[in-house]
Amino acid sequence: MKLKLIIILLVNFSASFAQEYIYYCSRPTPTTTTWQVYRKNLNTSVTQTITNDPNYNYWRAEPSPDNSKLLIVRSPANVSPDQENYIDCDIVKCNPDGTGMQVILANNQYGWHGFGNPHFHPFGNRILILVQPTPTAQWNLFTVDASGNNPQQITNTGAIDANWSPIGNKIVFVSLTGPSLLNLEIFKANYSYATNQVSNIVQLTNDTTRDHDPCFSPNGDKIAFCAGNNSLTDANIVTIDTSGNNRTDVVNDNGTHGGNVNWGTNNKIYYHSIYVSTFTNFMADAFNCNTNSVESIFTSPSIHYLHPFYINQTVTGIKKLLVEKNSISIFPVPASEFITVKFNDGSKNTISIVDVRGQLIINKEINGSDVIDIKKLEPGIYFITSRTHEFLPQKFIKE
Repeated sequence: MKLKLIIILLVNFSASFAQEYIYYCSRPTPTTTTWQVYRKNLNTSVTQTITNDPNYNYWRAEPSPDNSKLLIVRSPANVSPDQENYIDCDIVKCNPDGTGMQVILANNQYGWHGFGNPHFHPFGNRILILVQPTPTAQWNLFTVDASGNNPQQITNTGAIDANWSPIGNKIVFVSLTGPSLLNLEIFKANYSYATNQVSNIVQLTNDTTRDHDPCFSPNGDKIAFCAGNNSLTDANIVTIDTSGNNRTDVVNDNGTHGGNVNWGTNNKIYYHSIYVSTFTNFMADAFNCNTNSVESIFTSPSIHYLHPFYINQTVTGIKKLLVEKNSISIFPVPASEFITVKFNDGSKNTISIVDVRGQLIINKEINGSDVIDIKKLEPGIYFITSRTHEFLPQKFIKE
């Protein structure tokens, strides 16, 4: 007898809502404790401890696009204020609550001298990292699969601080164009998921600042990054368009340091603020692009904070439903003009398409299968749910 895989979920498709979280790294005292990862629910203000291991400093955390996994960088415990030890670190993967932790890239994996800054591809099954293969080699960009296997180098001219575009068809990164740290500039490149290669590398900045940690806006039309002096004791958060034009200093604060700059789907740019000259005032802030104002996220004279990362998770809850795996098919993914939605049992259903903010975009009745025109949708990530057929929310990407 063929067994069907049945998954029991707490879901209620009739009323979905968004849950907003901030992942961040913190230490209770400036020098006597280790950095650990925490998650704050912005809807309830409840804070959850994700890691609690005094043998390590956990100094960067980022969830997968569907929030099913968390990538964290850790280094052996050290009292130094600067914990970003790319030469002696592991990359670990775990569940969003910190359970099921496993090392997917161990220190000196593949003989690499250093690595770090992992980012899940929007598809969720490939990870972008920066790697220094040997002590004298340039840093370049590599990818590995979601288990840390199958490493592949995708740049060879020197690159750090890379990030995906919202739909994963472009990469933004930093490269050194001269002898000074002030020659660190922002570049972008096209990325082919099929071939795992970059092409059409374009330099976007040619300025007198030290540029770091670029990221795309949620709709992919702008890039935010940290731009500072040689020692980063005076740095701003800057935005440009994807052609490198319309440069705007949106945050002008001597303490701004950037860190894992993250432009959330709520249109706020998250960053940490550190007075690097004294390694004090480790705070986390956000620039609200809707109000053109800075919002304090975490501020304390005795507690330190690093790398705030925002995620909006569309969740459903309350009613228990039995959901059969593979009850729906969506193809092609990604798509630019049309998607086909097929219910594998041939049933008739009304589906809803929502964006990453949980906003309703399309309602449509499907009789077994149908083709949906998505040409008018903005590029990005969308989810399909249903009021009449109980299945896991399905993700697709509009190019």
